[in-house]
Order: sequence, then structure tokens, then C-alpha cells
Amino acid sequence: MSRKGRPRITIRKGLRSGVSKYIQRVVLGAGKVRWVGWEIDGVGTEIPGLILADSIAEEDILGLGVKTYVPMAFEDFLGIGAQLATKPQKLDDQDIEYRLDALRVALDRLFDRELRDVSRMAIKAMFSGVSLADPRIQARLLEWESDGAVQILGTEECYLRIVRRL
Repeated sequence: MSRKGRPRITIRKGLRSGVSKYIQRVVLGAGKVRWVGWEIDGVGTEIPGLILADSIAEEDILGLGVKTYVPMAFEDFLGIGAQLATKPQKLDDQDIEYRLDALRVALDRLFDRELRDVSRMAIKAMFSGVSLADPRIQARLLEWESDGAVQILGTEECYLRIVRRL
């Protein structure tokens, strides 16, 4: 364990493709600390408030008391970044591209579940405080709209309407 209460990082191999493991430090009453494990399909990036555990040795994680990882559907994950973030982040181009790719996957999954309307809050949560007016985000959304995959409505309740799979 490092001095800052985070596990030491040891490289580990052999994870299932497309599934990432995270641990979360939860402070309970009277200063008691508990660590929780999450398994999230289709993410694999840093999330404010969670520690990406894919590269942490299993012994270190067991030492924290994490014995299992609770599966979380990708669609359920969409809002967790915004809920856990303590302050807006500055995302570089690679981070934005990754999150746009993750949004594309999420939109396809929502379409497959016959859900068509996506709120501004759900999309904004993917970008950890970066404005949806960011030119990098708008360029991709406009590309998807010109391809006929989505309609940009821009309202709080329905920022995007999914027309077909991307």
C-alpha cells in the first residue's frame, strides 16, 4: 500500500476482453474504510472516484478486502463518472476520442434495447465536466447526424435521438 492509501501497482495479465475491474474506497461512519470492487463492461479508462484495478496484483486487492467484483452494465455506468467527480477534468484529445468511442458503443446498446432518446445528462456524464459544446464532441455528433444515425435535438430530456445503429 502506498502512503496515500492507494494500492501499489503490479502488472497483471489475462483479463477478459472488454471488461475492466475497478476498486472504490468508501469511507463509512466513524472513519471506517471499506473497498468495493466493480466490473464494468466496455470502459477501461480512468474514472474519477474509482481506481482502475486491471493492473493491480490480485494479492494487493485481496489485502484491501475486495473479494468479488460486482458487475455493472455499461448503460448503468454512464452516469457514475459525473456522480463521483469532485471537480471537472481537462481531457486531452485521446481521452475525448476514447469517450466518444465508448458513447458510440453505448448508443448501439441502447438502440438494441429499443431505447431511442438519450438525455443531456447521460451524454455529459461521459465527458467528466467537459462541455458538450466542445468542438471535438460536436464534430463527432454532427458526423453521426449527417450519417443518419442520430438526430441532435439538444433538449435536456432528449439531447440525442438514436435513429439506427452507428
